[in-house]
Amino acid sequence: MRRLLALLCVLLAAVAVADPAVAAKPRLTVVLKGQDHHPVVGKTWSYSVTVRNAAGKPVAAKIHLQMLLAPFMSVVGEVGTHTVKNGDWKETIVAHGPNAFPPAAVGQSLVLQATVTAKGYAAAKARWPIVVKKK
Repeated sequence: MRRLLALLCVLLAAVAVADPAVAAKPRLTVVLKGQDHHPVVGKTWSYSVTVRNAAGKPVAAKIHLQMLLAPFMSVVGEVGTHTVKNGDWKETIVAHGPNAFPPAAVGQSLVLQATVTAKGYAAAKARWPIVVKKK
């Protein structure tokens, strides 16, 4: 019992003298929006990412985009990493070529995920579920 009481006193003392500079980092608001939830193989598909602080102001950030296989949320594709100065990123996935949705993706439940980091802020994520369709 004495050991438990001593341990509790040590923990309370540590919390009392904690450095305020180690306080939680402010949070980002990340919004990821796709053109729709059903991109079509052989057609372009657009999406956008916006990064804002608690006051709604744009934040310069690094945006890492990945394609995940639902429901396991395992990474099946790297879309790219982009640095934005104004908090906004827009991109169109091409209709044909190596960066287009492959025919093998038809009918798969996928999730486009944006992981955002910015100096002085806690990392944040946003997701957009999709199911790729045939033409």
